[in-house]
Amino acid sequence: MKKTIVIIFAAAALTACGTAKQVTQNNTTQTSVQTAAVQQPMDYVRKINDNAVYAKNIVSKVDVTLNAQGRDISVSGKLNMRRDEVVRITLTPFGLMEVGRLEFTPDYVLLINRMDKEYVKATYNEVDFLKANGLDFYTLQALFWNELFQPSKKVLSDADLSLYTADMSQPADRHITLKNGKLAFDWTTSVAKALITNALITYAQGTPQTSTVSMEYGDFVPMGSKRFPSREKVTFQTKAMNTGKLSLELKLNKITNDTDWESRTTVSDKYRKISAQQFFSKLGNM
Repeated sequence: MKKTIVIIFAAAALTACGTAKQVTQNNTTQTSVQTAAVQQPMDYVRKINDNAVYAKNIVSKVDVTLNAQGRDISVSGKLNMRRDEVVRITLTPFGLMEVGRLEFTPDYVLLINRMDKEYVKATYNEVDFLKANGLDFYTLQALFWNELFQPSKKVLSDADLSLYTADMSQPADRHITLKNGKLAFDWTTSVAKALITNALITYAQGTPQTSTVSMEYGDFVPMGSKRFPSREKVTFQTKAMNTGKLSLELKLNKITNDTDWESRTTVSDKYRKISAQQFFSKLGNM
């Protein structure tokens, strides 16, 4: 159970920072690559953007693996996402009892440690690292939903898409990039599948304040007419906290579009509210 608490605290660090059918016939792959090769950059960016899933809700049991301070810790849990409303990760060891949850909403970040009856609830502006790096709810949502994004943008218009740069010289793994102040974004995409396989956010590159957040996607499965990653791994490193490099991997099992759940968590009056800094301090001392 102590190991599970470590995951809860590591999940708090996420608030401070801040996945395909195989082509088996050679001629099909060649046709996909050849078609993509004659596309204009804007057409390719639009294609990647349009390939996001249509679902309003994504719900799945998950196997959560945390790598922190050189050790792996695993626990079962659940992922609940409702577009434009919430991204929630619940930790339930052995599927028996919830010990904690991490919840992102458009207005605030909520972290609950049920073992110690503590919680953090803060706006994005109240978390310095999130504010400085432009990592608002819609950016975080897009990372978990396997989509292109821009800070503070709920929906990407054609004008927004025109700001991206696509490296059309690459025949297989093509990069789409974007600069936004001190932020640099780089998405690795599969040309043949028109899917995002990796997202990288770099803040203040080349300075002592440099930090990175990356999301790897794999094991895509059908979801309606689209495909969604059943494996997501977020890794981040920052000097803003004394936590070193942290990664959190989610393996989704039995993905559904279930709608029968509440998108907001109510915290019991028995829980003590503490600051994000207190959570980060505990994490750094583990």
